[in-house]
Amino acid sequence: MRACSSATVRASRGFSLLEMLVALVILSLSLGSLYQSATAAIRNVSVADQYTRATMLAESMLASASDLSSEKASVSGTFDIYRWEMTAWPAENPLAPGNEAPVQGAPLQYVRVTVSWPGGQSDRKVALLTVVPVRQESP
Repeated sequence: MRACSSATVRASRGFSLLEMLVALVILSLSLGSLYQSATAAIRNVSVADQYTRATMLAESMLASASDLSSEKASVSGTFDIYRWEMTAWPAENPLAPGNEAPVQGAPLQYVRVTVSWPGGQSDRKVALLTVVPVRQESP
């Protein structure tokens, strides 16, 4: 019969309790880190979706700005969680009669749409600005 050394017997017994605890701690730290990353990614997707919706609302309001017949106007409202405000004011027209331009153009106005909504520690906001001609009233 062959005698086994104590080192051979000890090596074949498997992992010690300390080794298992170290492995579980490493596994739990790794899973915690992955969980935090996934949570942050989901939050970022949600915020990006809110910015996309706010931008689409602002673009829609700018598209309706051609209906403004007054050079000075301010309109506001709400849509779902979003608060919006559209403001228009006269823009200097470089083709106006006082300037030495050979062509005269329609009166222009700036139109700014600001959309805000609650989020995080403070309100989030998107603002778009454009220039449009003033719609002339038909007689």
